[in-house]
Amino acid sequence: MILFVRFITSLFYAGLLLGSLYTNIPFFSVVIFAMTLISLFEIQRITTKKAAVVYAFFPLILLLSFVFEQANLVLIISGIFGVILMVTFLFAKKNIDISKTFVTVLGGVGVSIPLVMLALLSVQNPDFVAFFFGIIWLNDSGAYLVGTTIGKRVLAAKISPNKTIEGNIGGIVITTIIMFFVGRYFELFDTKTILALTIITAICGGLGDLVQSKIKRQCGVKDSGKILPGHGGMYDRLDSSLLAIPVYILILFVFGYVS
Repeated sequence: MILFVRFITSLFYAGLLLGSLYTNIPFFSVVIFAMTLISLFEIQRITTKKAAVVYAFFPLILLLSFVFEQANLVLIISGIFGVILMVTFLFAKKNIDISKTFVTVLGGVGVSIPLVMLALLSVQNPDFVAFFFGIIWLNDSGAYLVGTTIGKRVLAAKISPNKTIEGNIGGIVITTIIMFFVGRYFELFDTKTILALTIITAICGGLGDLVQSKIKRQCGVKDSGKILPGHGGMYDRLDSSLLAIPVYILILFVFGYVS
């Protein structure tokens, strides 16, 4: 029953994102904005740290991106800075205090900037956004299936004891194989770009999941919310994407697919 509920919720979630992406780009941005607000609310709820200023980040950053000519490059740099901060938090030997400042920084460079970058990418090429979602969703599903089937060695026992090394590797392999054929069939990218995008994005997706798991573990909660039946909160559903988006777009920038 739980798997059925998760499946139906996933269909609705994917349908909303892809449907809005290919129907109306401004509407897609509105959907992403709504998901951002919900995630920010959930983060403040689970950490019990209030930082109302974070709700202004998405619209302000999006507005500035249309005003300044070099905004995309600044966003990429800021997004990668956020990735570095989150990875530092993940691998820190001692728990980093989850303060109001932490929540504000997380809301800015860890949530709002990546999702603004995704909204802007949809304007340049919605197919690139769909390809990104394909990587993240396949990696999540592949890791779960392989992990529950043959997974034995725990990936990060203190953070997420249900995730396994076998599942993590299996998810990356499955995702790379499938997305390679998807990318070549639709002639989206050349071979080296597909492999770089798929492998690195999948790895970052797994790291993003662990970052969120560590935050929840330090806060003593299981899920960030209950808005998505079978999945928990919106932040639970976006966690794999948030760390991966800046890296994905950086790769596109390096290989000359976005400016």
